Amino acid sequence: MNLAVKKILITGAAKRIGAALALHLASDGWHVIIHCNKNRTLADKLCETIKANGKRSEVLQADLTNPDACKKLVQDASEGRALSALINNASLFIYDEIDNFSLQTLQNHMAVNVAAPAILTSEFAKNLKHQNNGCVINVLDSKLFGLNPDYFTYTLSKAALQNFGILAAQAFAPKLRVNAIAPGITLPSGNQSDEEFRLSHQRNLLRRGADTKDIVAAARLILSTPSMTGETIILDGGAHLQPLPRDVAFMKDN
Repeated sequence: MNLAVKKILITGAAKRIGAALALHLASDGWHVIIHCNKNRTLADKLCETIKANGKRSEVLQADLTNPDACKKLVQDASEGRALSALINNASLFIYDEIDNFSLQTLQNHMAVNVAAPAILTSEFAKNLKHQNNGCVINVLDSKLFGLNPDYFTYTLSKAALQNFGILAAQAFAPKLRVNAIAPGITLPSGNQSDEEFRLSHQRNLLRRGADTKDIVAAARLILSTPSMTGETIILDGGAHLQPLPRDVAFMKDN
C-alpha cells in the first residue's frame, strides 16, 4: 500500500492528541489535513514542522458546530486527491452534573462531539469512489466503560458517538470501516497539577495510563487492518476494570 498518495483528515489536530496523531501519521507518509477552529497559529506551526521534515500537510479551518462548514471541510480536504481516512478527534469538554446542566451545554456537546463526526463521516462516505477504501476513527473516552456521573452531558455525547460508530460501520460497509479509540486520561486535564496527573495513572491496574504514543499505535493498527470494523480499542491502563465513583480528575489520595 503506497501511503504517499493517501490523505487523512484529523479534526482538532492543532494540539494535544490530535497534534501527536498528525505528526506521527505524517511521518508514516500520510498527507495530513490538520483541521482547526480557533487555534490557527498552532495548526500552522504544526504544518510547517511536518513540511520541514519532508512530509505533506495542510491546514483547514472550520467551525464544527456549523453543518455546512462540516460538509465543506470534507469537500476542501478532498480537493486534488480523495480522502482515504478521517479521524474524528475534535471534542468539546465542559463540566456539568446531572442535577445542574443546561440545555445549551447539552446541545453544544452534541453538536461538536456527535453531529459533526456524523456529518463528516457521511460526507466522506459519499465521496468514496471505490469499495473497501475508507477508514474512520472516532476518539471516544474510556470512561464509557467505567461510568461515573461527572461531566454529564459530555459523557452523554461520547456515548452517542460510540453508538454512531457502530451504526456507521453497519451502514457504510463494505466501502468504509469505522472504529474507535477510547483513551483514559492521557494529558493533564483542566486544573490538574503534574502530581495529580501522575497519581491518576498510579491508581490504574497497570500503574500507568495511556500516552499519545499508545494512541498513535492504536490508530496505526486500525488504519493498517482492513478486516477491522465496529471495534473500540480501550487505552487506560486498566482503569475501566475498576470504576471510580467520580471522574479521576476529582479523586484525591488520602
